[in-house]
Amino acid sequence: MLGCRVVFAGVISLALSVSVGATTAHAVDYFLTIGGGYSPSGNQASLEKNVLFFQALLKERKLADAPHAIFFADGNHVGRDLQFVDPKYDIPKANRLLARVMRQERFLGYQYRSHAVPGIKGADNPQNIKRWFQEVGRKLTKNDRLVIYLTGHGGKGDKKTPGNTKFYMWNSKSMKASEFTGLLDKVPAEVPVAMVMVQCYSGGFANVIFNQASAKKGVTGANRCGFYATVQTRPAAGCTADINEADYQEYSSFFWAALRGKTRVGKAIKRPDYDGDGVVSFDEAHAFAVIASDTIDIPVKTSDALLRHASKTKVKGRKDLVTAETKYGELLKTASKSERAILEQLSKLLKLSGDNRAKAARGAAGKIAKQKKGIEAKLKKTSGERDAAGKAIRSALFVRWPELSNRWNPQVGELLGRQSNEVVRLIESHKHYSAFTRKYDEAKKLAAQKLDLDRRWVKTQRVLRTLENVALAVNLPKLADAKMQARYRRLLESERQTLGGVVSGR
Repeated sequence: MLGCRVVFAGVISLALSVSVGATTAHAVDYFLTIGGGYSPSGNQASLEKNVLFFQALLKERKLADAPHAIFFADGNHVGRDLQFVDPKYDIPKANRLLARVMRQERFLGYQYRSHAVPGIKGADNPQNIKRWFQEVGRKLTKNDRLVIYLTGHGGKGDKKTPGNTKFYMWNSKSMKASEFTGLLDKVPAEVPVAMVMVQCYSGGFANVIFNQASAKKGVTGANRCGFYATVQTRPAAGCTADINEADYQEYSSFFWAALRGKTRVGKAIKRPDYDGDGVVSFDEAHAFAVIASDTIDIPVKTSDALLRHASKTKVKGRKDLVTAETKYGELLKTASKSERAILEQLSKLLKLSGDNRAKAARGAAGKIAKQKKGIEAKLKKTSGERDAAGKAIRSALFVRWPELSNRWNPQVGELLGRQSNEVVRLIESHKHYSAFTRKYDEAKKLAAQKLDLDRRWVKTQRVLRTLENVALAVNLPKLADAKMQARYRRLLESERQTLGGVVSGR
């Protein structure tokens, strides 16, 4: 059976699937969903909706009755564990102005409720995840497949092992890639495992294809593959308390939409069947996210990690190796259909051309970085002017109401109840208020421009990374032994599966 281990950050699922290969025997897909934040203030509504979206996709694929273990936030407790924004909630003007002047707008207006994810098996904590692998994971057979979806928050690795990143769990617990790999090791090596992870620094989990999540320890023989929102050195986009799903831009929204054929709000998309075989594979869904997502992410997959371990573009004394600077037409001929789609569509979007596409991408990245530097200088100046004006207003507030110097003073609540109109009048009539609001708006606009430039710069990096992947794949037979080449081919086969177990062509 051709297969892979798919892990989705925050969600792990199990479902009925059809195996492929020499026979068409039925096999069982197990889904494991791990999701939620580390506390109520870090458990945004989008994480809940990610799990609900995934459940809806499985239902549409006739997989709703498949074995699916969901560990989310505080589990089945009735506490208010989920953060959301109610667009109808009106924050009193005095509170809004004070929060802005005091520079305490974080979490302003956020509300909390208990999550609404059905079918929860338990809380998202290390004990429950370890127990699942011990009680269920280790009993899977070669005719099963495990699909893991993780939707939550993540953290960096340390200086000595930067690739050993982590994901956070409820009550501020966490699990490193090396520890998670140890749990995957409990699953029999022949069981295909596929992962989709969307947390910050999730690319470190691409190292699950190595023993103890370390390339120095060698490549595991276990049948695993995975798809990750971003590289191990970068935060990821996505977590928001906003309840409007039409605004969601995180990686798995695009990944699942590609498999579904429509967005999470039901808008039809052109199916990214880049090889034209009638099936959208995991690999094609990943490519679609690389192309279509307008975020700060640089998505990666497990085959990227293997190539960077086993192949090179430069070796002293070797002149037969291909690089990202090799003629674009030659690279395109050897690229997979998914890679071609990424290169061609992002080149068009970025207006890149020429035989040396890597040079063009780096040139575009340099121009964007220069623009960004200019915006950052303006933002720093404007923010300083805003803060100076705000400080003057705060001083006047503290003279009139010294209780405001400590937000926890019991008299603050009473003050805002009885004298809220006076607070508003003092702020708005202050001689620096006009300058404050002007600089506040300018800083907000500049921050948005900086983010837009970040998103455009990231697209140049997606092009460069894809060019590097193509070159590394060409060089692999020149630098790696037959065993490693076979391992890479097997990994590509795993990445070309989809929900239901079908394998796509290259």
